[in-house]
Amino acid sequence: MNIVFHLGAHCTDGGLLIRSLLQNRARLAEVGVGVPGPLAYREVLGETSTRLRGEAAADDEALILDCIAPDPATERVILSNDNFLCRAGVALGADCLYPKAAKSAWLRQCLPSHQVEFAFALRNPAGFLPDLLSGRAGQPPGDEVLADGLWLDDLKWSDVVRRIAQANPGCPITLWCHEDTPFIWPDIQRALTGVDDAERLEGELDMVETIMSAEGFARLEAFLGAREVSNPTKRHRAIVAFLEAHAMADAIEDEIDLPGWTEETVATLTGMYEADVECIAGMPGVTLLSP
Repeated sequence: MNIVFHLGAHCTDGGLLIRSLLQNRARLAEVGVGVPGPLAYREVLGETSTRLRGEAAADDEALILDCIAPDPATERVILSNDNFLCRAGVALGADCLYPKAAKSAWLRQCLPSHQVEFAFALRNPAGFLPDLLSGRAGQPPGDEVLADGLWLDDLKWSDVVRRIAQANPGCPITLWCHEDTPFIWPDIQRALTGVDDAERLEGELDMVETIMSAEGFARLEAFLGAREVSNPTKRHRAIVAFLEAHAMADAIEDEIDLPGWTEETVATLTGMYEADVECIAGMPGVTLLSP
């Protein structure tokens, strides 16, 4: 069985991806793909991984399988939790993002008899860090973190990916940029479920709907429905065109409001991120989805 751990990241889809896939639960089950509800596994995986601390599960493996794949015909399972690696409050370390990334191996060792894959979204630190820090209730960042953006050069997603890969030899890693998500949502759905590229799944417009005006979204649905656009390439072109015309500015532009940050800070972080993504695209064992 293939087990896909969707790790988030925090401050990306906000749980929308697993909700979209759950719309297809019955249909996917017919082709051997399981999408269990998060309540079925989050507690048992959290308890087991913390107790074993990277040791291979023995009797626990059967218990976990009963929770995530009660149907013996299941060949692939998608599990999703932004907090699989850690809670948001500790996602930013002293000199790196997700200092506990290597704990991904704890998840893999919960199901040592099966092939494990990892998947998660990257996001420009210029938007990711403000959102992450604003979510720390009672834990405001220190001025030294925000006053000098240059030290953030150490906060690279490639380091996170590398640590996950090193801790899990042979485990495929699928990534995408949060900024691209509205344009490639169906591709992300198919990549996680493993269904054919031509397969259309329910919820393929879920992310688009969150950033498009109600009027624009209604027009997009009408356009796709009236013309019965089934070709993935043509649907993608239509979505791009409607987004360009009807995307809501406040939904696609990050609000940067951190002490000490300037336009230069944001530009520096953005440039670093773009270079980092190029680096990640060339990593062995990594698939980077893009428009």
